[in-house]
Amino acid sequence: KKMMLSYRSKLLLNFTLLFAAFTLLLVGFQYNRERQYRRELLEARLLSYADLVAGDIETNGLNSTTAVEELKKVKLLLPKELRLTVIGKNGTVIYESDGMMPHEMGNHHDRPEVRLALNENEGSDIRASVTEGKEFFYFAKAYGSLIVRVALPYDDEVRNFMKADNVFLWFALMLFPIVLVLLIYISDHFGKAIAQLRLFISSADRGLVDYEQLKFPHSELGDVAATLTLKYRQLDESNRQIALERERLLRHFLYSEAGIAIFSPDRQKIFANPKFTQYANTILDRPTADLNALWSNDRFQPVCEFLEQNVNGGSPVQEAPLFRYTIQAGSSCFAVQVLIYSDQSFELSLTDITQAEQTKKLKQQMSNNITHELRTPVSSIRGYLETIMECAGLNEQRKNDFLRKAHAQAVRLTDLIRDVALITKAEEAPEALPLETIDVSRMVEDIADELRGGMEQAGMEFQQLIQPGTTLTGNYSLVYAIFRNLMENSIRYAGQGTKMCAELYNEDKDFLYFSFRDTGCGVPEEHLPRLFERFYRVTEGRTRDCGGTGLGLSIVRNAVLCHSGEISVRNRKGGGLEILFCLKKTHKNGLRN
Repeated sequence: KKMMLSYRSKLLLNFTLLFAAFTLLLVGFQYNRERQYRRELLEARLLSYADLVAGDIETNGLNSTTAVEELKKVKLLLPKELRLTVIGKNGTVIYESDGMMPHEMGNHHDRPEVRLALNENEGSDIRASVTEGKEFFYFAKAYGSLIVRVALPYDDEVRNFMKADNVFLWFALMLFPIVLVLLIYISDHFGKAIAQLRLFISSADRGLVDYEQLKFPHSELGDVAATLTLKYRQLDESNRQIALERERLLRHFLYSEAGIAIFSPDRQKIFANPKFTQYANTILDRPTADLNALWSNDRFQPVCEFLEQNVNGGSPVQEAPLFRYTIQAGSSCFAVQVLIYSDQSFELSLTDITQAEQTKKLKQQMSNNITHELRTPVSSIRGYLETIMECAGLNEQRKNDFLRKAHAQAVRLTDLIRDVALITKAEEAPEALPLETIDVSRMVEDIADELRGGMEQAGMEFQQLIQPGTTLTGNYSLVYAIFRNLMENSIRYAGQGTKMCAELYNEDKDFLYFSFRDTGCGVPEEHLPRLFERFYRVTEGRTRDCGGTGLGLSIVRNAVLCHSGEISVRNRKGGGLEILFCLKKTHKNGLRN
């Protein structure tokens, strides 16, 4: 029959082994600490000798007979058995107190204490001397371009000095039986059920309960303890789930694009993510860390009124009441949402909808502009055709003249639809546009050939300063639209007998930098900031008179932005307009990457 140790015996044995191991570790630690302390005392003593020698060397140097004699006098002040060596940073011995010639000493760069002095400013080592064959305690320290090394013979006196005292060991051995008696006394006063229950409570406090290993004896106390641990386990699991959900919720709040804050029923802040603090201070008149300033600000009065109706004496909360409105703060616009919880605490969220509002306004403006721009060619086409149909007496020349004018308006209408489609794609789905390798130099040459007739009619010259073989990865239609629209713009507005030039003026590992310029009359400075706006005209009727759609430069700007570039415009000092822009060379996963 297998013999089982009693709980008392196990407890006593475990405590005894634990205390013995602890005692051994403590004695070992103290013993090593004492030895280290004595070694540091010896090193401190040798350091003072080294500092004395270094001070003399700093005063007198080592390059003269007088300096060496002074160093010998200093050596007389040191212990007789002390050995002194001065070494250069390259390991060459400069001075040796034992009378040996420095060139006979060999290079000391590989000596352990010298290496430590070079790397850590000072170092020590116990080893046998290569030149004398007996053990020394070496200590070396770096002083500028020199290393001063001192050494004591590692004899019995030094060995005894470095030995640790045994007082602590004797103290531990005397303490051990006393503690053993105390352990025996304590183990007699604990039963297994109580010990297990205490272990459970201790583990539960730290959240480290191992329920599978927790066993209780079959007794009344053991059954009570088992029931308690079961209930605690169920509660612990519920708390873990709650903590997990709380962590998920906090992470959602912290990394949410919206500013979210939770307030108590009396409007005291419980939690606020960084976005909420940032947005709130954008709305408030003065930046503050105290969110209580919200409730005295006029822009948040609708929130206060809503809370007064639903919290603290207001109407009872049947469902979670929700309230939304918007706040305009300078150039920013925020959507405000208030949600009241069942305990009458509430959530206040701020969402920056500035960009969405601007986009909405731009789309409305663009729709109005497109409608306005479409009305003119459509009305013209209808008027010409109705005139032809209703006036039977028109001669053929007049009819052909009206048909040519209607055709010109139809071409303008087609160009307008094309440009609108192109600018819509560039804004809404640039990542869906196909990519390919584009030879920019060849593309510009092709566009110049296509527009040769217009340039000859305007008496313009075109100069291309883009090196052959200049390539980038992008959308062909958009890059083509950039250079085509810029050249058409110059042909229309630069004036008769002018010149235009496309130049690659810089290139780095990521971008190509272009300049497109002409020698025309330029644009008045007050119009430059709005030159890339859709349908913007420097003078009313200019676009229609010259045959453009009013979207050319807007397409150029969007195409440049799609290729991760930047664009600017300025009047040249010598006359004319210059547009500077850059295009990213490589797009791997779609535009704007």
